[in-house]
Amino acid sequence: MVADLFPARALRASLLPAAAIGLFPLAALAAALAAPEVAALRHRGPVPLAANHLITLGWATTIAVGVLDQLLPAAAGVRREPTRRPGLRLAVHLGGLAAMVVGFVQGAHQTVAAGGLVVAGGLALFLVDAAAVLRRRTRTLPVLPFVAGALACLAATVTWGVILAENRRHLFLLALVGPMGLATHVVLGMIGWFGLLVVGMSYYLVPRFAGLREPRELHPAAVGVGLAASVVLTVAGVATWSALARAGVLLAGASGLLYAVDLLRLVRAWPPRPPDLTRVHWIIMIVETVVLSAGAAAWALGLLPGAGVRWGVAAVVLFLLGWVTLAITGQTFKVTPFLMWYYRYHRGLRAYEIPRLEAPYWPRGGGAILAVLAAGPPLIAAGVLLARPPVAALGGALFALGATGIGALLAYSWLPAAWAGRNLRPPTEAG
Repeated sequence: MVADLFPARALRASLLPAAAIGLFPLAALAAALAAPEVAALRHRGPVPLAANHLITLGWATTIAVGVLDQLLPAAAGVRREPTRRPGLRLAVHLGGLAAMVVGFVQGAHQTVAAGGLVVAGGLALFLVDAAAVLRRRTRTLPVLPFVAGALACLAATVTWGVILAENRRHLFLLALVGPMGLATHVVLGMIGWFGLLVVGMSYYLVPRFAGLREPRELHPAAVGVGLAASVVLTVAGVATWSALARAGVLLAGASGLLYAVDLLRLVRAWPPRPPDLTRVHWIIMIVETVVLSAGAAAWALGLLPGAGVRWGVAAVVLFLLGWVTLAITGQTFKVTPFLMWYYRYHRGLRAYEIPRLEAPYWPRGGGAILAVLAAGPPLIAAGVLLARPPVAALGGALFALGATGIGALLAYSWLPAAWAGRNLRPPTEAG
């Protein structure tokens, strides 16, 4: 049935994003189960560790890799036909991730380490493919330095994660068991991989969404250099001198505030009509960018009261479940496969009717789903800061509900038509 909906080429191109959207409700449910434990600062327990890697590797990284498979060659001006490599990489990636999750839940360090090695192998295949595209580039758009930096940080994050897993198994360096090892992993993954990638892609995509051909008064170079330098300073400071780490975090906060100003300019220039759910995503992201950036700067300057670990855990929650997730879900409303599955195969519209809709980027029920999805992470973060597991549990339940709504809307909405035997391939439209 799926083969009837899309040709093999289209399936290969959308395989990873589709898998990520399909798995998102499962990852969100794990996050909901982990939320009370995270609020109790048991964030290094079995369930929170499993949930964290389902979110970062199963949800965010899978879809990011799938999007880069399509956008990186376009941005680099490299023609590349879809191959069977994405399917192989996906199978390896999800197989390794499944082993990691089982290992975390069972406390089996050997299983976690083995799964981590498999995940690293799958991502290494992707990095080799991406490096080949970058080497053959025929143009260098401003987004490419961001992507190159993000890919370097992805490689470093995965390598460091394998080292941490092997260290938990063999305990060859006691210092890595403490905050130093985890902090390095978090900084490389959050600011380096996800931060650089989302920021770089937004400077590339948001002006196009807003209909701006040549946006002015933006600061992509300053923001990119600031984020990259903050990663280097923070990682170096974690291992050597705390003042250096604080300087890195302060620089990340300052870069984030500058980025928020740029986003505000873009969103203000984005016409509010017809209604566009992606625009609302970016409005919420501006608020979260300011909160996260101001919080980072305040921590670096020693202005935050209470235990620093609570602020750090709350920031990770808001960043991964809020900022990164909204950046991803917002873009899915612009991705052709999901528009086709929802409008053409769920609602039965012909292809030529979709762009003529008054608001093709505001699916029925999308606003309510966004409201629930966006409300969850701040509540979990508040539960962490207030040491109130019930508040975090409520936030986790809302987040899981919103993720299930996203999955139903963009991944599963066409399945009832398939089960009912409805003809999912409307007649070919003339013109």
